[in-house]
Amino acid sequence: MASWIIATDVSTLKEGESADYEIAGKKVLLIKKGGEIFAINNNCPHMNCPLTGGKLKDYVLFCPCHEWGFDIRTGEYIVAPRLKTPIYETKLEDGNVFVLL
Repeated sequence: MASWIIATDVSTLKEGESADYEIAGKKVLLIKKGGEIFAINNNCPHMNCPLTGGKLKDYVLFCPCHEWGFDIRTGEYIVAPRLKTPIYETKLEDGNVFVLL
């Protein structure tokens, strides 16, 4: 059963940047973009490379290993949308970021 788990204080996230966390045993990348917080699995499905350090362009995060681009809103690989990396729902409450896992 999924549950909301606290990830971090929202003040630790900077606009347009990502930060990696281990939440309930899952490697998750939190990204603040357009005032929203997005949570995406921190492993690229191509060779399992961490997405940490990847470049964000608009809403596409590019894997630092092989430049695969993923839409942080849907998890879809931009070249072949049928390939995805998991994303997670987020919410803000009392200045904290929660992730539904």
